[in-house]
Amino acid sequence: MPIEKTNTVRILLFADKAADIDLVAESLDLSKLGFTITTAKRLADGLQHLSGQKHLSGQNFDLVLLDLNLPDSCGIEALRSVMDVASDEAIIVLTNAEDEQLSLEALQAGAQDYLFKDQLSGEVLRRSIRYAMERTHLLQRLEAHNSEILDYEALLRQAELTLKREKERLCMTLDAIADAMIATDQNGAVERLNEEAAKLTGVCNKDAVGQPLEEVLKLKHPKTGKKINDLTQVLLDSDFAEVSTNLGLALEQADGKLLKVTAQTRCILDDEGQNHGCIIVLRDITFQKRTEDELFKAEKLNSISLLAGGIAHDFNNMLTAILGNISMVRIDLDEGHKHSTKLIAVEKAALQAKALTQQLLTFSKGGAPVLEVITVSEMVEECAQFILRGSNVSCAIEKEDGLWTVDADKGQISQVVNNLIINADQAMPVGGTIKIRIRNLHVRHAEVSALNSGDYVCVEVRDEGTGISSEDLKKIFDPYFTTKATGNGLGLASSYSIVNRHKGTITADSSVGHGSIFRVYLPKSARSSQTALKPKFAPIKKAAKETIHRGKGRILLMDDMEAMMMVAGEIFTVLGYDVEYSANGQEAIAAYKEAKEAGKAFDACVFDLTVPGGMGGEEAANLLIKYDPTLVAIASSGYSTSNVMSDYKNSSFKAVVPKPYRIKEMSDALHKVLHP
Repeated sequence: MPIEKTNTVRILLFADKAADIDLVAESLDLSKLGFTITTAKRLADGLQHLSGQKHLSGQNFDLVLLDLNLPDSCGIEALRSVMDVASDEAIIVLTNAEDEQLSLEALQAGAQDYLFKDQLSGEVLRRSIRYAMERTHLLQRLEAHNSEILDYEALLRQAELTLKREKERLCMTLDAIADAMIATDQNGAVERLNEEAAKLTGVCNKDAVGQPLEEVLKLKHPKTGKKINDLTQVLLDSDFAEVSTNLGLALEQADGKLLKVTAQTRCILDDEGQNHGCIIVLRDITFQKRTEDELFKAEKLNSISLLAGGIAHDFNNMLTAILGNISMVRIDLDEGHKHSTKLIAVEKAALQAKALTQQLLTFSKGGAPVLEVITVSEMVEECAQFILRGSNVSCAIEKEDGLWTVDADKGQISQVVNNLIINADQAMPVGGTIKIRIRNLHVRHAEVSALNSGDYVCVEVRDEGTGISSEDLKKIFDPYFTTKATGNGLGLASSYSIVNRHKGTITADSSVGHGSIFRVYLPKSARSSQTALKPKFAPIKKAAKETIHRGKGRILLMDDMEAMMMVAGEIFTVLGYDVEYSANGQEAIAAYKEAKEAGKAFDACVFDLTVPGGMGGEEAANLLIKYDPTLVAIASSGYSTSNVMSDYKNSSFKAVVPKPYRIKEMSDALHKVLHP
């Protein structure tokens, strides 16, 4: 029966492996069919379900998905046992790719279709279920009709119908199989294409029948692009009797489009071994190849993420040690001391080094953007003026009236715009104009790949440069890919990572000789009714003595780096606090509990969030706050895989001090949490 959107398919799944059960369930969810599923891990249990279902509910199952490898039965015998009990259920067998012979035997024994478990997907499963149930329903009608023919004349008519039915059955069998299949005669002429083969080749069955196989199935070598004229030699051995291995080929459709496919063949032989044609099975692997490429890219990004996070963690710890020592020396020097100016310069240089870790953090799993409401146009104008100062390239900015604000990390988005303007500038070595357009945009469903429908601010950067080839355009957002002799391949990759974290996307259009267009899409601010803060510019003043808040109390410091621990301890001591140390979360928890039970509770804790190979500060704080709800904890980190540093109010911490920090930042945080 046809599967309507409002119907629910009742499925009985024979499978004993949890991984196979999960795979089928996931594919069913992706198929968008309405379904209920009952699972039997043994053949006996499933047979009991089949025999008892109609008695209990008055209804049969609609479909049986049968793994031919069960603990208490396997192979064709398992199928026959199910067929003995099944009445109206369509049967699809599940096998592995290497069990193709078993799958074909299952079709001959009465299964409606077979599917390879390692090639299962929602779309393949949906088509297979639809065709199997339609074929089963038609066969049931034919069989019901045949059972009513009792007299001799009816038996003669039945013989004619049987011949016709066999022909229809062959057609339905081909159409019911989810893969594309082409049947040929012994001379290589096409006898039939199923529906999937017609879609794949772009040639309908009516036009294909009687044509030479090469005229319907236009295959090319994927590397050379040359047409394969003698498919018999390619798909089969010369004796036309052996099954070929999987072949990766390029299929040219009727409209000229090329698809990556695999081709498998099987000969149709009689009992005497005479050839009566062959069956060719085609599978479109274009999407599979694209998925593999995306997985590879994701693996590369993940590797870089881990590397970048580790570097950022260690680098920020070292910067904190440097800044901490500088700030402690400065606190004891008079403003007019001869070394004071030098120390200020060193301190500024160390703070500027934070920008290096910021780029690393855009690749890491941490470094979540610290969002604020900003006006993109003002930021773009600032970036363009700064980047193009002294360049032979001019810039024209067009901005729409009433531009929406966005929730963004201004530093990170500035980095994106800077990268795009720098690339545009470098693409025009002899000069030109960069055209930047900023506008509000309502994106409809699937209008822009990777974006949900909704409201976005679009920043478009267009150059008049040399352009990018189609092959390079596919890889421009890959880490370390660059066409520049001195480039590092991180600019666009980091930009893509930043925009993605802001729940937007970045696209590129280009062709050689016609310049490039990059578009950045950022979601409209959820707080768009508020007025974005305009950047404030204050005149540079002579460095003044900073206010340092001193205090008293006991501080528990947890950090995995000894140099970091020592300088932080000195900072606390200079500020007037007593400090105890721990190297990881477990030690911190034990020290906190011991001190509290001894009546010497800590007034505050300062925890590093990331401890390689050990418990970090976030987990430790979450456990301690259950033990002591009055816990006062400060998170201090230069890298973390959580959002604590950007959203500490929804965590177990009372404040955060990003690394690298100076004595002033730590004194401010302690004063805030201990004297609210």
